[in-house]
Amino acid sequence: PKSVHMLSLPLLAPPANVYVYAQEALDPNVIWARRVGMWTVAEAPSRTVDSVAEVRLSLRFERPAAAGPGLVQLLFFHSSELSLLGTTDSDGRRALCCTDRAAAAGACRRAGMLVVRGDGEADEQQPGVWVRDVPFRGPEATGAVDATVRVSRSGVHYLLLASCAPSTGSVLVSGSTAWLNPHGYLPAELYAFLPFFGAMAALYSALLALWVGLCVRHRSLLLPLQVYIGGVILLGWLEAVTWYRDYDLFNAGGSRGVVPIVLGVLASTAKKTVSRLLLLVVCLGYGVVRPTLGATASRVCALGIAYGVASALHDIAANVSQLSEASAPLRLLGILPVFVLDVLFYWWLFGALTATIGQLSARRQHAKLTLYRRFSHVLLASALLSAAMITWQLGALAGDPLDESWATLWVFDAFWHALYFAVLLAVCYLWSPTKSNLQYAYMDELGQEEMQNATELDDF
Repeated sequence: PKSVHMLSLPLLAPPANVYVYAQEALDPNVIWARRVGMWTVAEAPSRTVDSVAEVRLSLRFERPAAAGPGLVQLLFFHSSELSLLGTTDSDGRRALCCTDRAAAAGACRRAGMLVVRGDGEADEQQPGVWVRDVPFRGPEATGAVDATVRVSRSGVHYLLLASCAPSTGSVLVSGSTAWLNPHGYLPAELYAFLPFFGAMAALYSALLALWVGLCVRHRSLLLPLQVYIGGVILLGWLEAVTWYRDYDLFNAGGSRGVVPIVLGVLASTAKKTVSRLLLLVVCLGYGVVRPTLGATASRVCALGIAYGVASALHDIAANVSQLSEASAPLRLLGILPVFVLDVLFYWWLFGALTATIGQLSARRQHAKLTLYRRFSHVLLASALLSAAMITWQLGALAGDPLDESWATLWVFDAFWHALYFAVLLAVCYLWSPTKSNLQYAYMDELGQEEMQNATELDDF
């Protein structure tokens, strides 16, 4: 039976837009597929005078044990042309290769070839399917394709390498395919991340400079919490710069190195972990209601370490390896620990925030109570926005084929970075260093009652 395989790179091989084939074995009844978003020159969001939109093919084919005639086919087409490919047999199964049975039934013309209805001819509605045959006549053992295919329509494009004829035998493929967008090598569906992370790096730089200036100005009155906020801002800046540099190198050279990806993932993991710990200690009232976390500190650190390790392993696997091609149980195994730890974080966070607000209200500490109530409004707004985004994302992915929504998929990832920055900005505003810092600092106003309440919060 015919099988369709995505050409899988070795484990830990990063994604690229210049694909190199080094004596890869293409076996009979196997199809390799590449799927990349492409802009036309006229519709590209960024281009130069010399911009092109094309795929450059330079491939060599060799049969180690040539015996009889054979055929390898290359197809390049827009995702809207998928309906032109393949045929459906009497059992309702869809096949891309024409078999002897299908040819005898009149479903396709010639066995051993890809089925392209209408011969892929172009018209006003269908730009057509680009087809290139590499025949092996008799004992011929080699073949080659050197071609440049122009992109005439923006969208997701496919490149198939197929060996449908069993008589072809195993074929070793060498060479490369390069996908060039008008802006560079970045796939069109990823290009928006380049200016996005550039803008985020600029915003973090401005916020970091402002925060450092305020901290220096009020250094004699700084709270420990304000120092930690500065550390989180620095991690956010590092993450944005790292990802911007990664996408910039990808756009310029066509490939992504493992090191930049791992650095970006580790920076993201550190930011997510430290920011969650920061929000948690704020909700616990550290530096405002209590001078130390006491016995709670060890539990906070343990949860932070567990989350950091689980998040780092999942993100590295998702960005570096072929996690997207893994089975559903394996993907669930990678996501589940992070999900469970996130639930624990937020359960503890909102519980601690409620307890702290109640404690401040009972003590009639109005300045601190106002601060924490405003903070609770920020968290509530972020939760509502998160729920709205998740609902929209699920609806979009369920209702629209990915090949049709390719140009906006980046928004789903970018939203979380933007929301994180907005929450951080609100935290910076609420806890900004000022001359009135001391009114938010921990002060032993109620003596023994303070200590008793702090002990109760530890137990929570």
